Amino acid sequence: MKSKKVTLTQIATALGLSPVSVSRALADQGGISDEMKAKIVEKAAEMGYIRPRKAAPPKILVLHQKPYQHDNSNFSYKVQGIEKALQQADTDYSIEFVDKEHQNRLALPYRLSKGYKFDGVIFIGRFNSDYISFIHEQIPVLILYVGYSPAYDYDSVWFSFLHAGYKQCQYLIGRGHRAIGFAGNLSAYRNKEKKTGITSALEEHGLPADGALFMERDEALGSRLSGLIAGGGLPTAFICEHDFTAVELIRLLQERGIKVPQDVSILSSGNTEISALSTPPLTTMDLNIDYSCQRVVATLLSRIADPQKPAENIAVLSTFVERESVRSI
Repeated sequence: MKSKKVTLTQIATALGLSPVSVSRALADQGGISDEMKAKIVEKAAEMGYIRPRKAAPPKILVLHQKPYQHDNSNFSYKVQGIEKALQQADTDYSIEFVDKEHQNRLALPYRLSKGYKFDGVIFIGRFNSDYISFIHEQIPVLILYVGYSPAYDYDSVWFSFLHAGYKQCQYLIGRGHRAIGFAGNLSAYRNKEKKTGITSALEEHGLPADGALFMERDEALGSRLSGLIAGGGLPTAFICEHDFTAVELIRLLQERGIKVPQDVSILSSGNTEISALSTPPLTTMDLNIDYSCQRVVATLLSRIADPQKPAENIAVLSTFVERESVRSI
């Protein structure tokens, strides 16, 4: 008949000590004398105590793909933030870049191709949906970071662009602006959300949402601005999809004799390094990247522990950073 395992409580009772003292001694921690440690270790061996093995840390694969066409220093912060959060969670992880060619060919990431096993995978950036499904077949537990789409039923953490658009528009209205435009990639889902936030704020204040002021960020942006200036229809403020668009818009306006913020106010998102170096420095939205990275790792580990729970879509709210690119009118 198999004998029962000796517990810390049994050792403590035999020595007339507390289980906490026994635990500290067997873990070689401070707060207890060397003489007492030796006595506890000897008694534990005498009673046949077997120290339980520490559970192996979860193995996490991180795949990243730059999410936007233009470089954004925040992307490197997101990768670094995920790595920091994985370290704090005491995981075993591997980080790999997967380009579009590999995704289109449905090629395995390097580590998977070499037979490594993982408990979960984090996607950073916007990956091809077919590739996500392909990796999901290899690693059932996954989470998307900044690559959210309503088509997905996976866990995801991203940023509430609807909330950002609403708060940005409300901020401008509070400073007297009534004609408010937008500049960015209008087909991107994040900007469809932002447009909804902007139009919702306008409607709540009884202001029209002029579609002509929602402008695509492409090679024709400058000519469209010229048309608005010539026709006297230039808005008093623009909300931009991110800081790089804002800097480009400021340049295009200045080339046409329009000053920021004297003639047009500019508000952006990202709080990247360029936002503080811009002329004028940009009023922008900080994405709270460190917190979002912590939520990614925590949500993934929760999914590993409970694979059957409903999928979660966590939208992190941004925080205002006021600088000099917006004026009251």
